[in-house]
Amino acid sequence: MEHEERAQQLEHEADRMENESERIGEHIDDARRDWEAKERDRRVPGAQPGPGQEEDSIPGVETDEDELTEQPGP
Repeated sequence: MEHEERAQQLEHEADRMENESERIGEHIDDARRDWEAKERDRRVPGAQPGPGQEEDSIPGVETDEDELTEQPGP
């Protein structure tokens, strides 16, 4: 296999991976918007924390920068 042919194959694979990454990112964004809409809708059971419960947060996901600096790192 010549170097040019291998380079073309790798470029094709990189393009495919980039397109797939964008598609997955869009799917994630859609799911996030859907969940956020459900959290705001009181008619959706289980989408809001129960009485006296705090919403579990995931470190690094839509968190204030101050919260990240207060938490010890790994």
